[in-house]
Amino acid sequence: MADTIDFENMERDGWSDPSIAKGYADGFEMATQLVAEKLADAVGANPNVEVLDLCTGHGVVAKELVTRGAKVTGLDFSKPMILLAKSAVPKAIFVQGDAMAMEFADESFDAVTIGFGVPHFPDTRRGLIEAARVLKTGGKLAFSIWHGQGSNGSFGWLFDAVGRLADPSITLPAGPDAHELADFVTAKSIVQDAGFTDVKLKEIASELSLKNPEALFDLFDGGAVRTASLLSRQPDSRREAIRRDLAMRTKRDGTKKGQGYFVPAPSVVISAVRI
Repeated sequence: MADTIDFENMERDGWSDPSIAKGYADGFEMATQLVAEKLADAVGANPNVEVLDLCTGHGVVAKELVTRGAKVTGLDFSKPMILLAKSAVPKAIFVQGDAMAMEFADESFDAVTIGFGVPHFPDTRRGLIEAARVLKTGGKLAFSIWHGQGSNGSFGWLFDAVGRLADPSITLPAGPDAHELADFVTAKSIVQDAGFTDVKLKEIASELSLKNPEALFDLFDGGAVRTASLLSRQPDSRREAIRRDLAMRTKRDGTKKGQGYFVPAPSVVISAVRI
């Protein structure tokens, strides 16, 4: 496996920036809320279920779980995200920690949810094995992944624009493919290898809400660490070319409502049961 230390540093440094954390929380709110409902469905959240919400972020999944009566502990490595989550979901417990080496005892939880957090694991398989460790036998896992390159939606549009218009010499550190588990065959193999069975995939037609066509570029530039790192280092002319391209796609393929736009942000929810 490739050395991921530079990727890990990029992630930790990026998500320690309060503006990035707030940018993600605000920009992806609509899409993440819809997916949070599907994650809660997948683990059967109710008052009898104790759930660990890994990579809890600003607490959108934790809030949905609490609404359904579940006892919730949220974990994230980002202090700004933990602060946002504590403010949003006072009935949950939030701790700052490492999803790859958690301090919870074996078989501590009935369910584990991970809202778009798996791509932030430096080692996907090892992170899922750690999730299995803290789950009780028969416990449920559910996590979400954005559709990426080649998809008809915001992430697909971004990959297309960057591929055509960005400086090819500007790259990201070696790390996991952020979207590979959106493919069921790949996801099933990795999830089963981590100690799970009954792997299922559900397609989610989520959307982003934008104030104007140019806001899609701004969302990626200020609310997601990988894309912010890539876009921030582009020459001004290339940044503007990517911005114009995304604005054009938003106007052409998005749905205009009032002064704003809704654009697709398709994702999947993977669910499984711990062996």
